[in-house]
Amino acid sequence: MKYLFSAAFLFFVLSAQAFDWQVQRYEGRDYVPVTSVAEYYGLKESASPPAGTLLYENGPKTLQFTRESREAVIDGVNQWFAFPVIEENGRWFVSRMDVSKTIDPALVPQNIKGLHPVTTVVLDAGHGGQDRGAYGSVASEKDFTLDVARRLRNRLQHAGLRVIMTRNQDVLIPLEQRARIANAQINAIFVSIHFNSAPNQEAKGFEIYCVTPRGSPSTEYEQLTVRDMVAENGNQSEVQSFALANAVYHSMEGTMAMTDRGVKRARFAVLRLSDIPSVLVEGGFLSNPEDVRNVATKAWRDKYADALAAGIIAYKNLCEHGIPPKTLTQYRQAPIPTEMAAGAHTSAPKSN
Repeated sequence: MKYLFSAAFLFFVLSAQAFDWQVQRYEGRDYVPVTSVAEYYGLKESASPPAGTLLYENGPKTLQFTRESREAVIDGVNQWFAFPVIEENGRWFVSRMDVSKTIDPALVPQNIKGLHPVTTVVLDAGHGGQDRGAYGSVASEKDFTLDVARRLRNRLQHAGLRVIMTRNQDVLIPLEQRARIANAQINAIFVSIHFNSAPNQEAKGFEIYCVTPRGSPSTEYEQLTVRDMVAENGNQSEVQSFALANAVYHSMEGTMAMTDRGVKRARFAVLRLSDIPSVLVEGGFLSNPEDVRNVATKAWRDKYADALAAGIIAYKNLCEHGIPPKTLTQYRQAPIPTEMAAGAHTSAPKSN
């Protein structure tokens, strides 16, 4: 498909540096050439990209675009853009929003403004009480989320962090109350733990969500609606939430070898109502035989808690010391130390 652009050549500031991005307008939205993006980040075009893609690299840094698609790969992890990459006369363009909200914080997280120290982690075990969530062959989602939250709590406390649980027993906490608990904390982040389910039993793997930026559709949807233009509490820290999601997800994928479904955007209640950096993790599909077999084992849940803890601590180090979180490749080269699991054992979940 061909697109017509207005010949507007503008400048905008990204990562505190002025750069001529050669911004083009399409349907009232700013786009920039992917070649400009690559030049800005010092990436060179690969001579042999996968079919239908453009791949740019510089050592371990990689940025892969797919024609007419919202799917991208940054440093080996699937990312979901707000808008599809488009092509005009052989040139590829990516939306300016996706540069500022996804590409920049993924490639140079140390340049993110407004990062605050992390002293408290609010852990939210999804569902509870009469809300059992998804159901696996061994236990309900509510049981697995609480079990993982307890294991993760122990690891974070061992690392010196203060941990608040939105629930520590089999009770149902309203979504609005979970967000209020998060918003009452200072120098805190919010991590909501879930497991997935789908009618298609072949669906499997990890995914993670952070809040959708104002003015863009959530990953699940293709078109903008009036609802997408509303500013939510979560939009106050949307870039910081993405950085947290990216740090945690690289740790998950770098150590767990699950299907990579990507870093996604959503306006789930706990994300849009929380005004501190917030993510919602989906730790596999209880409807998939392979995933549920893994989730049902204590050893897998221990390793999963290790991965989540490592990602959270990586984000803390980014905020407090400006240290970029490890990428998927770096985790696979140097696995998480086993001492992360010190004092972390809890009983296995039980189905009600």
